[in-house]
Amino acid sequence: IGSKLANRIINFRDKLGGFYKVEQVAETFALPDSTFQKIKDRLILSDPTVKRININTAAIDELKMHPYIRYNLANAIIQYRTQHGKFSATDDIKKIMMVTEDVYKKLVPYLSVE
Repeated sequence: IGSKLANRIINFRDKLGGFYKVEQVAETFALPDSTFQKIKDRLILSDPTVKRININTAAIDELKMHPYIRYNLANAIIQYRTQHGKFSATDDIKKIMMVTEDVYKKLVPYLSVE
């Protein structure tokens, strides 16, 4: 891969707050699946630690900056928190209608309630 694609991967990683699995690299903008398939065996996740967002204190702007959280979901999180109080556990986010099981699984490593 060239420097442009390498920079896109790094920028995506930084926006996410880190990768927790190698397969996330495939979600990088303009990274063809064929290219990912060629490089994935060479990718190593040396530090699966990710930056977490506290869903009890994060503002809408902080939430929507995360690639997995669009404005609609960020707004729904804030509205739910306003109506029901603080989240007691990260899986409470499943109570928001637009959070499907797939969305939850993708997002939960980046969430905290403390």
